[in-house]
This record gives sequence, structure tokens and C-alpha cells, in this order.
Amino acid sequence: MRKIALAVLGLVLFSALAVSAAAQPRVGPPPPRIEAPTLQPSQNHIWITGNWKWTGINYEWVDGRWIKAKKGKVWVAGTWEQVGARWVWKPGEWVKPKPPKPPKPKTGKPRPNK
Repeated sequence: MRKIALAVLGLVLFSALAVSAAAQPRVGPPPPRIEAPTLQPSQNHIWITGNWKWTGINYEWVDGRWIKAKKGKVWVAGTWEQVGARWVWKPGEWVKPKPPKPPKPKTGKPRPNK
């Protein structure tokens, strides 16, 4: 009985490791597709570009779409990032826009007249 329980536990752990490995591909996604957005539903909508989604076996394209904008926020698109030998999807998100940086003062030396 104990051997069977250990075998089942080992199988469950192996399956969990296999699923976790499939969730993070070792190969980067293909280049993004070029999309032609459809007619904008309203001035309150923004276009979210499509992206590649990992299915556990290969990448599958998810079409872009229009979504309602959030007041006072900007959309930052999701990206695929390489972390070690794996690729990880960082989903898009709404963020507050950063205030513009003030211009740097010029501290260069004056040029001599010729």
C-alpha cells in the first residue's frame, strides 16, 4: 500500500513539474503580426494590439481589440521577457502617466569666438 501511495505521489509531482515547464516556453515568440484595427467604437476606446499566447505546446495568436480607456491612465502593452532559459509573459496593464521630466540646464563651457 505504501509503495502505491509513493508512486501516486511521485506521478502527481512529476505532472505538476511538467505543467509548470509547459507554462514557460524555452523558445521566444514569433514576431508580432501586423493588424489593421477595425472602426473605433467611440473616442473613449483604445486599440490593444494582439499578442502571442503560449498554449503549452506552441504559440497561438490572440487578435487585438478595442477596450474602453480608463480616465487618468495609459495602457502599457504586455511583453514577452526572457528570464534565464525560459520566456515569461508580462501582461499589459493600466498605469498612471509619468510627469514629464524638466529640461536639464545647459552647463557646457562657452564656445570661443573665432
